[in-house]
Amino acid sequence: MAIVYQNGVAGKICISPECGWKPLSEFSPKRLLGIPVGDGYKSRCRDCANAQSRAEYAANIDKYRATQQKYVEANKDHYRELKRTHQKAKPEKYDEASRKYLETHREEVNSRMRERRQQDLEHYREIGRNSYERHAEERRKYSLEYYKLHPEKSVAASNRRRALKYTSESTHTEEEWQSLKAFYNFKCLRCERQEPEIKLTRDHVVPLTKGGNDSIDNIQPLCARCNSKKNNKHIDYR
Repeated sequence: MAIVYQNGVAGKICISPECGWKPLSEFSPKRLLGIPVGDGYKSRCRDCANAQSRAEYAANIDKYRATQQKYVEANKDHYRELKRTHQKAKPEKYDEASRKYLETHREEVNSRMRERRQQDLEHYREIGRNSYERHAEERRKYSLEYYKLHPEKSVAASNRRRALKYTSESTHTEEEWQSLKAFYNFKCLRCERQEPEIKLTRDHVVPLTKGGNDSIDNIQPLCARCNSKKNNKHIDYR
């Protein structure tokens, strides 16, 4: 197609019938060994050329992906360097992309991390110990503030530590504890007083010191006073 002027503006008629005339700025240059070919511009405008490329890609997607994969495999170092450079130039873009990915693939990411940790458990424990030593004061301060805001989490953590001390293999979750309290209408099974008048605590029917476990099947809700009176006796109030 030859160059056509409209109102003094140089342009071309795109080869795509539905497109029509457009200024030359909408066409890509056409060169052969750096020398202009024909009128120096491609016959399709940029929009139509891009649409044609997308259609060809969609029709032969496996072929294009195989070619791309082969090229990337042969130029891994080059692509890694490009990615590092781009990441340094736009860190906020990568942070946002990582955050969105974690939100939509949290279980998948957690599963991979757990599997990786189990494969080299001592290595990750050493990383944790070193990190704790470097940030001990900061972590202690954070823990104190967190447990003040979430006292039930503190109790649950203390309970787990105590169970581990007596080598109890099973344990229970906070959700199971809340469900158990609701099942008994938030009442102490000994004195029958109810929350919020009292604060219910976890009591092991068979005490941990006598071989009991920390599973929810061995837990009964008692107020702090009744729990203290029961001490380490095996009494089932259920």
